Formats: sequence, structure tokens, C-alpha cells
Amino acid sequence: MWQLFLYKLRVGASGADMFSKRIRNVQPSGTVMLSNKVKRLMDQGLDILSFTLGEPDFSTPPHIIEAAKEALDRGMTHYTSSLGMTELREAIARTEKQMNSMDCATENVIVLPTKMAIYMAIQTFINPGDQVIYQNPGWVSYGPMITLAKGTPVPVKMRYDSGWIWDPQDIRDHITEKTRAIILNTPSNPTGSLISRDTQKEIVEIATEHDLTIIADEVYENLVYEEEHSSIGSLPDAFERTVTVSGFSKSYAMTGWRIGWMVASKETIKMVNKLQQHSLTCLPPFVQMGALAALENGSSCIDDMKEEFRKRRDMLIPLLNEIDGVSCEMPKGAFYAFFKMDTGFKSMDMAEMLLYKAHVALTPGSAFGSAGDGFMRMSYAASRENLREGAKRIAEFIAVLRK
Repeated sequence: MWQLFLYKLRVGASGADMFSKRIRNVQPSGTVMLSNKVKRLMDQGLDILSFTLGEPDFSTPPHIIEAAKEALDRGMTHYTSSLGMTELREAIARTEKQMNSMDCATENVIVLPTKMAIYMAIQTFINPGDQVIYQNPGWVSYGPMITLAKGTPVPVKMRYDSGWIWDPQDIRDHITEKTRAIILNTPSNPTGSLISRDTQKEIVEIATEHDLTIIADEVYENLVYEEEHSSIGSLPDAFERTVTVSGFSKSYAMTGWRIGWMVASKETIKMVNKLQQHSLTCLPPFVQMGALAALENGSSCIDDMKEEFRKRRDMLIPLLNEIDGVSCEMPKGAFYAFFKMDTGFKSMDMAEMLLYKAHVALTPGSAFGSAGDGFMRMSYAASRENLREGAKRIAEFIAVLRK
């Protein structure tokens, strides 16, 4: 008993020192945390219009669901290779070759959840103290993932007044002897901007000059509207130092299926496979069969969803720009409006006020980095009716706020 008494004196009654420093230093996901708050308010009966999560509002296409059902009926409920089923890896390699001109073979592919692929890439390449450069504003999990690997996050600002372009010179200015990797996301979450082919060439030059790894998050690659997606791993001399990550969640409305892939050099795949073997082991085979059906028969459903997202974007952005104090660039990809709000309030405060006063849930731009403060992210992966009503509520709230 006295040992327990001394232990409580040492660590405090809460036992907080039981937890590792790295997990205590990581902040919760701003997008997931806000989504959980919205769900609680909805459960209380409030009429909340939520535009927070990056999740298509479409159901997974029927042929994908049927393929998974058939796999279950055939008893495909056991372990598969930790690399993923061979036929799925072959299909991914073909897709990367055909769509992205990637010099990719089956041996260059591992199947795993997209989010986990980024996490594992960071764990594979980053040593304690290594610095990793990424976009600011950028996806909420890059920084925490780097911290969990005991690396140092180095967010490099993009500029709203230049269409959220990532300037290679800014990247160069942030490189030190400790820089180990660059993460780039195109199309971008949250801005919807694209990294041009010319900029990608400059990034490859920088990476080659400083012997850096490139981690390319291309999960929104199928949701590019007027232009074409460009994959950095297809550039000359880029493949061997590039880890390309993509998946099924956004393009095929398969967020709950938790399946994606990584394409990289054979040696990188071997290293990442060690992490897979000691963590997930493998993905469920029936999920993999659904993913295979998506790749083999899914182009039409991608086109249909993409066209609907385009129509929603073209409707929403003008509505937002009509609001006094709001300005929004036309996003080139993904399904987010990332708009500026000149109200004098921090974006987190605006998000709270809009949620509780206007019953509209948006993600504060500050969740995506310091360059995002003063901005809000609104997902247009929602019905046109809800988008119109959401824009109306925002306009009415700001009109009252400005009185």
C-alpha cells in the first residue's frame, strides 16, 4: 500500500506520467474533434448543417459492395499477404502506369490504409531530430505524424493572394542540414490548389540536391476539374526517392473501408512492410476484393461523382463571394472551399460562433496551420440544398455580426 502512496505522490493522482511524452505532445485532430462535437449537438436534436469532414456524401457504388459480399460468401475472411493481395497490387501498378505514367511494377506496391501509409512513410524515413517540410496550410495530421516519429515539423507557408501557390524558393529557404523529407499534397487539403508540373520539377531538383525523400499525398488525384493531375513520382530521376500515396476513400466514396496504397522503390516497400507486419498485419481480403472491383470497373462512377462535385463547387463559390467580408478562390481540385473571412475574429472563434449561433459547422483554417487563420474550410461533399442553406446561414450571421 505504501508503494502505491509514494507512486501517487511522485506522478500525481491522475497518473499522467504513465503516458509517453510524444503522445502528450500531440494535439487531437481538429477536424475529427469538431466532427465529434457536431455529432453530440445533432444527438441533442439541433438542426446542424455540417461541412466539416472530407467525406463524400455518396454511397459506395453497388458493384464494389457486391464484390466484397461475394468475397465474404466465399469465405475470404482470413489473413492475406502483408503486402496485399497480388491481383490488387497488380491492378494498382497498372493504374499508376496508365493514369500517372509511373514506372511501377507489382513489387513497388503495398496495400494499406492511405492515412497509415503516410504515417508509415514518415516512420520509415525520419530519425529523431530530422526536419520534414510540408505545406502551410496543410492537412491536419502531417505535423502530429512527424512529431510521433520524434521529427521536427517545418510548415512552409503558401500564399492566398497567389492562389495558394507553393513557392520552391520558400522551400529552399527552410532547408537545413537536418532536413530529411518534403511532403507535398496535390490537390491540396484544405485549399484545393494544385502543385504545377514546373513546381514539381523544381522540388525534385531540391530533393536531389539535398538528398531528400519526397512523400506525395495524392489521395484527391481523381478530383481535379479544369486541369490534369500531375504525379511527381513520374518525373525523371524522381521515382526512387518518392513515396506516392493514394487510395479509394475520396474517389470511390469508400471512407469507411480504410484502404489505399503506397507506391515506392522496392527497398522502401520492404522497409514499410516490416511496419505493416508488426502493426496491421494485412487488410481484410473482402475489403481488398471490393477495392479490386473499384479499379477494374469504377471509372464511370468516379466521373459521375466528380461531375457532381464540380457542379456544387460552381454553385457554392459565387454564393460565398457574395457575402460581405468573404472571399474565396475557385479551388482546382478536391472538394473544399477555403475562404477568407474579414470579421476581425480568429477562425476558431468564428467556427464556434457559427456552430452555436447559426448551426453551421465549418472547420477553422487555423486547424491546418498558422497560414490558415482567418480562413474557414467548407466541404462541398454535401447536397446542393444543404450548401445553399449553409451559405445563407453564414451570410445572415455575418450581417448580424457586422451591425
